[in-house]
Amino acid sequence: MVATANAPETTKVSSDAIVDIRDLTKIYSLMWGREIEAVSHLSLSIKKGETLAIVGPNGSGKTTTLKIILGMLFPTEGEVEIFGSTPGDPEVQKRIGYLPEAPYFYEYLNGREMLEFFGRLSGVPEDVLKTRIEDLLHQVDLHERGADLPIRVYSRGMRQRIGIAQAMINEPDLLILDEPTNGLDPLGTVQVRQFILEQKRRKRTLLLCSHLLSEVEAVADRVAILHRGKLITVGPVSELVPESQKWQVIATGISTDGKAALQKAGLNAEVQGGVMTIRVDSVDEVYQALGTIRDSGGELVEVTRPQPTLEAQFLKAVGEEELRRAVDGLQKETKK
Repeated sequence: MVATANAPETTKVSSDAIVDIRDLTKIYSLMWGREIEAVSHLSLSIKKGETLAIVGPNGSGKTTTLKIILGMLFPTEGEVEIFGSTPGDPEVQKRIGYLPEAPYFYEYLNGREMLEFFGRLSGVPEDVLKTRIEDLLHQVDLHERGADLPIRVYSRGMRQRIGIAQAMINEPDLLILDEPTNGLDPLGTVQVRQFILEQKRRKRTLLLCSHLLSEVEAVADRVAILHRGKLITVGPVSELVPESQKWQVIATGISTDGKAALQKAGLNAEVQGGVMTIRVDSVDEVYQALGTIRDSGGELVEVTRPQPTLEAQFLKAVGEEELRRAVDGLQKETKK
């Protein structure tokens, strides 16, 4: 079920939820008495073993929400429960791995030394630490180039990959990744996607923030869209991005009689630059269009069924929220 801003997720704790956010609000106090509401009455849960992605424009409250879950910020109102306790609980934090959007590391350490440093901080047993470091270096493709180089000479993509490795050093039950493909080239992006899919296969719980909606669509089980600190909609990717109902038949060289035959059959045809696009609702209508193209001497280019994308749904949801805000503002001005 997809929840919207008008029908938010239930605030009851799910028996299999490891993170439960209830009516969360965060207000930042600025100079001269000004305030900014970064997160507004957010209720959201993360189930064990799922991959939840939080998406939204810049300033929508994504990173603030992550930092509250991590215990780095305190909420103004509401509460967060994680593993049945509070975010600041040291036992809870031992079970979390985190990659920030812009990670910072000790520049004088090399990749292997840095992982050793974080492993000891996380309490990883010495007898397994060395093996785990080498395994992670292979997973993020730094075992040959990067493991023995100081962090100060790392490229942005290399820093991102070593950041993912440090987030995994304690074998976390909850892995939080803020913009995990930030700074990566196309090959690195694919590698990170495969890494996330491997964690999903191992039933690890993941929380992602990303502006690359195509990547989110490829790996997430559920997506929560935030805008101006509010939850606009949340639900499975399969429900947020419904299957297309329209078929698209593209052809060229259709005669005037052929165009008339399509119109007479009630088929929706558009012509632009000598190319005709026919949009139909069923396979039977596809065959009807193909027959008309053949009879009129036209040439078939392709038959497709374009799929909606998460990006299109995201823009639609954010656009509708902006329209609602504009209407509300106009109504308030009218009442004055």
